[in-house]
Amino acid sequence: MQTRLSQTILALALVSTALPALAEPTQVDVRVLARGAKFIGGYSDSARVVLTDAETGEVLARGLTQGSTGDTGRILEGGVGGDKRLSTPDSAVFRATLDLDKPRRVTATVTGPLSQPQAATTVTSTQWVLPGRSITEGDGWVLELPGLVVDVVEPAAFQPVKRSAEVPLQVSVTMMCGCALSENGPWKAGTTEVDYQVTVNGKVQPLQRMIFDSASGRYKVAYIPHDPGIHEIEVRAWDAANGNAGVGRTTLFVR
Repeated sequence: MQTRLSQTILALALVSTALPALAEPTQVDVRVLARGAKFIGGYSDSARVVLTDAETGEVLARGLTQGSTGDTGRILEGGVGGDKRLSTPDSAVFRATLDLDKPRRVTATVTGPLSQPQAATTVTSTQWVLPGRSITEGDGWVLELPGLVVDVVEPAAFQPVKRSAEVPLQVSVTMMCGCALSENGPWKAGTTEVDYQVTVNGKVQPLQRMIFDSASGRYKVAYIPHDPGIHEIEVRAWDAANGNAGVGRTTLFVR
């Protein structure tokens, strides 16, 4: 009798060992924060998030952050009243539910802002994710995107102009979340240096400084081309306080 009971217990143990572990739904909230500014939000051209298994490369989830850029005061003050959370319920987030049957080392790869491809950059972060242990408390999994969005408003690309004619050069510079620079706002235009450099028929000219115009919220200068040919204009923005940089380009045909 005892032998038969022992055999039954052994058989049950073997069956139990052979059963696969049950997958547990595990939620992961990913937020993307512009360095020195707010969350990168939107609904169609925000920031792309891809979660992969760091060891196998298997894609576990992908999608976009969706929501607002968040509460300016809360973010810049590092939280409110001892609550260190930067996000609010409407702050942009990508939510994924992973079915995990074992711990996985997960890599989050973030690219954005997708609405400004000339400024888009990519960052990655890796951490262990355990079955049933959701990463949702506080702000969840936060990745920081450095950089500045530099958009050459004028002149239009490949615009033909006459030699010695004054060409208005206007540039919009924002944080990666689209937050505008201004003289008195949270993001000071005076601490961001914006220069432009022209390459005329392959010959590089010296860097020149641009001036911020508070009325339009843009950096401006009057450029006068003296030589006919192709004038390639590169604009560089530098925010030393946050270590953010950005570049924008356009080209003129000078007759």
